[in-house]
Amino acid sequence: MACLRQFRPYVSWPRHFTLVIKRNLINGAKYHHSLDTFLQYAKQQGLPVNTTYFVGTVYEYVVLESLTRSARMRLEHSGGTGDNGVDLRGTMSTYESEKKIPVIIQCKYEQKKPGARFFRELEGSLVNASPETLAVLAAPLPATAAGKRILTSSDKAMAFCLVLGYEEGGVMTQMIWNSAAEKLLGGLRIARVYREVKAEGEMITVQSIALIDTKLSAC
Repeated sequence: MACLRQFRPYVSWPRHFTLVIKRNLINGAKYHHSLDTFLQYAKQQGLPVNTTYFVGTVYEYVVLESLTRSARMRLEHSGGTGDNGVDLRGTMSTYESEKKIPVIIQCKYEQKKPGARFFRELEGSLVNASPETLAVLAAPLPATAAGKRILTSSDKAMAFCLVLGYEEGGVMTQMIWNSAAEKLLGGLRIARVYREVKAEGEMITVQSIALIDTKLSAC
């Protein structure tokens, strides 16, 4: 298990975005599949940027891009009616096995630390999932002590990722998981990395983390 503390505080959501990508309306397909396409969709629909829907969806895509980049995941946006609280679905790869680990992710962009209730909901999302599925809770603030107790005591494979918001660069700064998840993740461990990201309108270098394979890094 690995843990790094958050290095920037929670900030309020931006009021304006630059919207550039074309909206997909072909044959009733989803209107958006990435952060850029959602922003374009929001602009064309005139969605207020201060709504829970807008802020939450932007954060979901920020998490998708961050975990794809840093946590060896391939993800799709899946939020909707009957999704059991799951916002992202996909797979996670390890070098120890050719098999892809199924992953489901719940994103919580709130001004308070995620507590026990959120982790119980995460555990509940695994009721109908295969035993090999990893459930991840993503939030921009560290989990509470009560939340971590639910995570570590569960016999379900669960993890927590601290992913900063859009204005802070959207990087992952912490990932912790329980013993059930350790069996799935094998030799994956946390490494400190530095990334150049756009935050508050400027390109800056920030410290983040990434999952690496310990056997490969030792070669």
